[in-house]
Amino acid sequence: MGRALWGPNLDKKGIHPKSSPFPNAAAAAAAASRRRRPPPVTHLRVLAGAPVPLRPPPPPFPLPLRPPLPSPPSRPRLLLPRRPFPLPRRLLVVLHAAGGRYPAFYHAFASALLSLPFPLLLPHPRNRLLLAASELARAAAPGFAPLLVSLLRRLPFPGDARLLDIFHEHASFLADEEPQLLASAVFAFLRLLAKNRLAPAPQCLECSDCGECKNAKNLAGCRENLVSFCASVLRDHTQVCELIGRDLVRCLHELVLVQEFHELWKDSMLGRAAEICRIGMPGWCTAMAVSPEMETQLLFMMNNVKWGNQKRYQLWFARKHLMVPGGEERIPDIVRFICCGYHPTNKVMQSGVIARWAVIGWLLTSCNKSYVQANAKVALFYDWLFFDEGKGNVMNIEPAMLLMVNSVSQYTDITNMLLEFLFLLVENYDVRRKEAIAECVRNAFAVLVKKGVVPSLDILTCCEKLSLMLRQKLVAFLSSASPEETEKTCGQPIDEASKAMDLNNRVCSN
Repeated sequence: MGRALWGPNLDKKGIHPKSSPFPNAAAAAAAASRRRRPPPVTHLRVLAGAPVPLRPPPPPFPLPLRPPLPSPPSRPRLLLPRRPFPLPRRLLVVLHAAGGRYPAFYHAFASALLSLPFPLLLPHPRNRLLLAASELARAAAPGFAPLLVSLLRRLPFPGDARLLDIFHEHASFLADEEPQLLASAVFAFLRLLAKNRLAPAPQCLECSDCGECKNAKNLAGCRENLVSFCASVLRDHTQVCELIGRDLVRCLHELVLVQEFHELWKDSMLGRAAEICRIGMPGWCTAMAVSPEMETQLLFMMNNVKWGNQKRYQLWFARKHLMVPGGEERIPDIVRFICCGYHPTNKVMQSGVIARWAVIGWLLTSCNKSYVQANAKVALFYDWLFFDEGKGNVMNIEPAMLLMVNSVSQYTDITNMLLEFLFLLVENYDVRRKEAIAECVRNAFAVLVKKGVVPSLDILTCCEKLSLMLRQKLVAFLSSASPEETEKTCGQPIDEASKAMDLNNRVCSN
């Protein structure tokens, strides 16, 4: 380049190389010209008129960063083989010997397994991971419970029948030492059966002729064993399964057509259902309903995405998790997780991010199957049916109320649909306990007004956009408790509420 601009015998300053202050300047310039690289291929393609391939847009959610592994001996470096080979028994002996010699080794080893990117693992490393988890459970090593919980949240996956074998082998031990882990396994398996997601997982092309992958069993091929395991644990360890709370009854109602669960319900669960329904769903159980990736993206959406910018994130989430085989059946569990598993602080609610009720409304409108939408509405109102002001959490029933109130002005059909479904639940969910359920729903309305979630219920009882039959039914439902309680709930006396039904509501007039 220097030769083209400044001549063959002159440098950039117009000085002859021999008079340059640096020795060997000419040789250095010649070597630099020889080291020049041709322009990139993309530039040539642009000059030639050829189209340049565009990179796909990055996902809207931030990619999780893997934390760096500490240096040994605080954390062992775990190398899982990519190609199949028989795992020597001596490695398992060394594993248990190291755990017996160093008390912190088991926990560090389980943490290393837990940090692996499980969705990206090939079949053979995944099988080694399941084998290592089985050995840790057999040795009752510290840290094996979080590893098994992480695997349960990722069901179904190829070779997941080994996970059922682990819990079936150690069910008695887990009932005594890790009851929460056993209850989590029962809940995860019941949700898997209820959602009909026992479809054969796709096999890797690299392992089409591999004998190890062909011998690996999936839960789809051993559905009878899965049903037998859940029924036996529910029958033999009922007190452990009661830790799940009222969602255990919800799962069994969805599986009542299965013969084993139908007989179990009539024999042992029917008399204890009322007692179990008084127990709320614990936080560790709500996380079992969604995968870790779904939880991260949902929390990001409800903590960082502002109003008006949520469509891009919702579309990406739907393509990733809902528009896949068996993805729509996850919507009831997602609704349950949003209601009971995530309670935003006042700072988050006042920051202008998308609210929980808006995400739930989007999920309800995304249901294409009628039974999925019905199960999603049951998940939304389930805490209303057994609400107790002393034990219940108002944050569990807040999304349903805000969804009905905020949908009145523009999406009246959603409010009509939810109110109608709530009355159907009160009348038909449990006929023998109909009065008790109705009283719990009235208490839920009263607490929502008392806590300031809504100023009053006149937006539902006086809005002309809503169905007249539903408004009259709501006023009659609330007035059946007592005039004082109804006046406190509605924010006005009953006679004034009935007269106000003929007037235009402030919100409806917008």
